[in-house]
Amino acid sequence: MLQNIQQAMETANEGGDIRPRNPGLALALSICPGLGHHYAGHLARGIIYYIGLVLISWLAAIAFMYVDSRISMIFLATPFVGVTLIALDAYRCAKNQPQDYKRRWFNRGYIYAGVFLTLAVTVNPIMDQIAGKHIVRAYFISSPGMHPTILTRDIILVNKMAFPEKSEIALIEFGDDEAGQLTKLDGSQLVGRIIGEPGDIVEVNAKGVYINGKQLYEPYASFQETTRTGPLYDETSHFGPEQVPKDAYFILADNRTYGFDSRILGFIEKAKIGGKVTKVFWSWNTEDGGLHWERTAMSLK
Repeated sequence: MLQNIQQAMETANEGGDIRPRNPGLALALSICPGLGHHYAGHLARGIIYYIGLVLISWLAAIAFMYVDSRISMIFLATPFVGVTLIALDAYRCAKNQPQDYKRRWFNRGYIYAGVFLTLAVTVNPIMDQIAGKHIVRAYFISSPGMHPTILTRDIILVNKMAFPEKSEIALIEFGDDEAGQLTKLDGSQLVGRIIGEPGDIVEVNAKGVYINGKQLYEPYASFQETTRTGPLYDETSHFGPEQVPKDAYFILADNRTYGFDSRILGFIEKAKIGGKVTKVFWSWNTEDGGLHWERTAMSLK
């Protein structure tokens, strides 16, 4: 059967009309990495480059999360550099093809369109979903609940491979119906800091936060935003003392006068914690001076 397929492909190649390859078109088609090589007559090479770019981009995203230095910004450029190099190689491949190049079976406009649409509509979204669910995902912050640690309109990165420890920032994921019912928010995610772990006795009162009877030192806490739930120390600001149950966590927003957290929602089940918030990917707020370069690639503590 394989011999029959190979023979059919060779026959199709032999019957192709002469169409010299246009290097500029190969370069333009490389906006979809690998498609320029497809046009230039190097189908297998294009497929390998496409898969390699995806894998390298994922590895660069992981490295960006774990490198606790501004030098990690280098990894942000990896996908763009990869696309550029692939496009230039497609240009070279097309330029090196002879003028009597015969179109092969895959050198058809409808095939190019089909490949592009398949990648755009199915393959890319699926790979993005896999990476976003299991590796890393970016989130846009639309409220000041974690101010001043995380600013409104920051884009943060969540490490889906790591579980946050005490005092670290966690992504909390609710179902759509649950989020609307409990928090009155449009989305289904919240961001908060883990304060109490299973077995801890937690208490929040007018004097501060207490864990197992000891007051917690919280340099990250803010009380300067406009209150969301009424007076600063109303019934929602008081909690406990109560023990954190098994497989649950007590989570507080850094902005204690605005953010939704365990004072309102109660203990957060472990299953709802969707990863560790590690870095600010990008920070832009036109109402607050525009681009905050100093926050780009900033690690969150």
